[in-house]
Amino acid sequence: MTDEEIIRAFHCMWDGFPELILLIRKSREIVAVNKKGASFGFRVGTKCSSYGKPEQHKGCRCNEAADTKTPVCITYPGPFGKDAYGYWIPLPENPELILHFSVGSTMKYEEAEP
Repeated sequence: MTDEEIIRAFHCMWDGFPELILLIRKSREIVAVNKKGASFGFRVGTKCSSYGKPEQHKGCRCNEAADTKTPVCITYPGPFGKDAYGYWIPLPENPELILHFSVGSTMKYEEAEP
């Protein structure tokens, strides 16, 4: 798949997801951002590490995922009193591209509409 095809597939799959999802490079450059991420101000061509506070990126595992070409997941205290989960998942078609997202970091799932 070309990068263009991957980006198109990313939007088909993730634009409706209720949390921020990024497609990034190992350099942290954002290649694609879903609608929720765009609503938070994330933009293609910028570095994901430039958003938020530097300490929010201390647990970043992007390099590990890119170097090992395997998914990496971490658990961390979420903002709603429950654990949140961060993921870095290299794409098999192009391991230079990494799907990066968290679950439980921007919404309370027990209050989510079906």
